[in-house]
Amino acid sequence: MTPLKSCEIELSRFFTKYFKYCASSDVDDLKELLSVMCSACEKLEKVKAVNFGKNKRYRALKALRNFATHESELLNSSKAISIASVKIVHAEVQLLSLLPVEVVDYVIRNLKSKQTIKYLKKETINYGKYVDIYPALFNFTVDLYFEAVNHNLNVEGSGFNELENSINYEKLNGFPHYIGGKIIMLDGSDVNTFIETQAISIENKQCEVAEVPVGEDGLKSYVTAYEKMPFDEANTMKKEDKKYILNLLIDSGVVTSNGNKVSFTRPLDPIETVIVHEHLNKK
Repeated sequence: MTPLKSCEIELSRFFTKYFKYCASSDVDDLKELLSVMCSACEKLEKVKAVNFGKNKRYRALKALRNFATHESELLNSSKAISIASVKIVHAEVQLLSLLPVEVVDYVIRNLKSKQTIKYLKKETINYGKYVDIYPALFNFTVDLYFEAVNHNLNVEGSGFNELENSINYEKLNGFPHYIGGKIIMLDGSDVNTFIETQAISIENKQCEVAEVPVGEDGLKSYVTAYEKMPFDEANTMKKEDKKYILNLLIDSGVVTSNGNKVSFTRPLDPIETVIVHEHLNKK
């Protein structure tokens, strides 16, 4: 077998394991995913002009992989945001990959590279008690997809095909490929309490999704009913949280403005609409 073919098989294995991880609460799936990630990237670097040492997400995730391989357990857990909870939070995705903050702090204290420490802090979401590494996993999976496509690699398998279909849908409908990943509590309450009391298991999330009706476009049809009217809901939000959502919309290219004229690449939810409206009124 050629090094190129071995690389393509390992990439296929990574994408398959990524989607397996997203649908599982087995703690070992994360360790396996990170191990295959490093193996696939090392093989890709040998056959193509790629340097993952420059990739912030890879550096952050590899640090966690090294800790899990050579030192101790990550003590990770996977949770999800329920359909009922969507009305009290703003979140781009509904999955959480949580590590105890003590584990991440230990990893940071024992890293020699200040740059890697910076990347680990930047590419994950620290909520105080928990650190969510899912944004780094999600975004790096997208990075690796584009590396495979840009280098014309022949990657087969259901995982790669599912990601390709998702990215093509995003291109067609104006959705960004990457996420910020931070959960914003619309009522300003503590996100750690939400995680502990209202986040649900992956298995329960799958049951929820299975019961959601499919629309005419072939996609799941979700209906969100907020606790309050959107303007009232926005009034209870923290200023920094509204600023985060606004910057997220602008930085991702979802919202562009020219004076008082605003264009969107996708429909905004009611809370996003109010935040953009408030921003325009301040101009």
